[in-house]
Amino acid sequence: MRALHRLASAALLCLVVIGFAPTVAAQRGFDTERLPQHGLKYLEPRSYDWLPTQPTEDWVILRYVKKRDEDDLDPRAAGFRPEFVVVRVDWVPDEEVSADGRTTTGSSDEGGAKKEGDGEGDEEAEEEVAPPPPPINSALRWFAQRSGGWKMASSKPGRERDGFESTEYTMSPPEKARGDVVGWAYVWRKERERTYLVFGRCSSIDFEEEQRIWWEVASKMQFEDPVAGEADKIRKKWERTYQRKKILDPEFRIRVRQRLGGSWEAEDTDNYIVVYNTPDQPLLRRILKDIEAMRAEYERLFPPAAPVTAVSTVRVCADRDEYLLYGGMPGSAGYWNWMTEELVLYDATIREKGEKTDKSNTFIVLYHEAFHQYIHYSVGQLAPHSWFNEGYGDFFSGADVRGSKVKRIGQNPWRNDLIKYAVEKEKSVPWKDILFFEQRDYYKNPGLCYAQGWSMIYFLNTAKSVQRNPQWRTLLEDYFETLKSMWAERLVELKKDGSDEIPQARYIAEVEVRRAAAERVFDDIDVYELEEAWKEFVRELDWLGEPPE
Repeated sequence: MRALHRLASAALLCLVVIGFAPTVAAQRGFDTERLPQHGLKYLEPRSYDWLPTQPTEDWVILRYVKKRDEDDLDPRAAGFRPEFVVVRVDWVPDEEVSADGRTTTGSSDEGGAKKEGDGEGDEEAEEEVAPPPPPINSALRWFAQRSGGWKMASSKPGRERDGFESTEYTMSPPEKARGDVVGWAYVWRKERERTYLVFGRCSSIDFEEEQRIWWEVASKMQFEDPVAGEADKIRKKWERTYQRKKILDPEFRIRVRQRLGGSWEAEDTDNYIVVYNTPDQPLLRRILKDIEAMRAEYERLFPPAAPVTAVSTVRVCADRDEYLLYGGMPGSAGYWNWMTEELVLYDATIREKGEKTDKSNTFIVLYHEAFHQYIHYSVGQLAPHSWFNEGYGDFFSGADVRGSKVKRIGQNPWRNDLIKYAVEKEKSVPWKDILFFEQRDYYKNPGLCYAQGWSMIYFLNTAKSVQRNPQWRTLLEDYFETLKSMWAERLVELKKDGSDEIPQARYIAEVEVRRAAAERVFDDIDVYELEEAWKEFVRELDWLGEPPE
């Protein structure tokens, strides 16, 4: 049982095998698991895989997805892949604002509706500021605020256990739900204490079979008081380990390890914690080595505004399917999420019988996304323009890492041929435009813009015509240093009145600073002449594949 082998590194989401009705559970295709920190015993279906939740998730304590058949080449072709989550909601009282503006604590029913007369005096307050959403203290509140639009429909009462009452629900899908998806929920509620709910989704053709599995998980749950000490044991173990190592930001690393579960494991480097679900140990060893080699190269080329002390998670999913289920966007191969401080990719190794194993795609993505992570902190938590940010990410994707050093940087096989074709057909984006593109503009034609951004950076770093021109050869350094200094000045202004904590005010400032930095750097540059030199450079690049007809 894989959960038993994870006990040393899992805390918040550890799955501990216990001897609770083992014979019956095994016969039905389940293993009995226990989450003492959540006061929960439950049956884990063997036909499902455990999935990690996002680091910012406060309510979902378990997430499972139906295992893929070995011969299923396209796991999404047959419809919505069955999945279910287990949610824990602790009851808290509502905070109500009285007519004189004072905040008081009250209670709420399951639906969260105010009693008649509670709204007296609220009209004036609503004109001034919209009230915050009520606290999530019930299943209905969780569905209303966190489920993406699912609503409880018909219901029927279930059994009672350990002071909890249960209700089974059919669910109405969101209005804009895609495909033939249906939902089901089972809620255990102990008044003014806690609620647990199991929420499953699948295609209607799978519902009868999957609902039986979900019902088995939900209806057989057993409850006890949550045991905080279980998580403390894991914390103390890693506190001792990290104290001996004197490693950067141990608190962040401990939080990451507390969320491990299933077959996921973790390894530390100086600047990262690598969380992985690939069994390919040679691949993992190379990731651990290369991520630090690339970090040294980023720091050499782009000295940070202040020492970068932030540690980031590098999450390596087992395959593309798991990557998409975790949160990767279709059409992407990796991403950096600054809010969760995670760099996410997957094992993209090409393994074909009789052919040499090709791991290159995994590292193309790793080197690209790791640059985004570094540059975000080095500028002062501000992303540069996309031509610079995405272009440099793709530039570093061509790195050749030997040992602990970046030996050379070559052409990017994902971008090279597309930009050559675009330049030959005169379909490239004018430099006077792309230099000022915000991300939303860049993503209106992402394939072309990514290819052009890469080629612009590759040109400015390697072209002989650039090195011979004293104005051109410092453009990248000038842009980076100008952006860094201008943002530092603006941050001082924003912090005076707390605007740096207001998302809209900060976003407006970021856009203004990016534009001002680009205008200052390129003001004395003949951009048309620079663009023509770039086009000539691109035309002379070798084709890395078959030239389009």
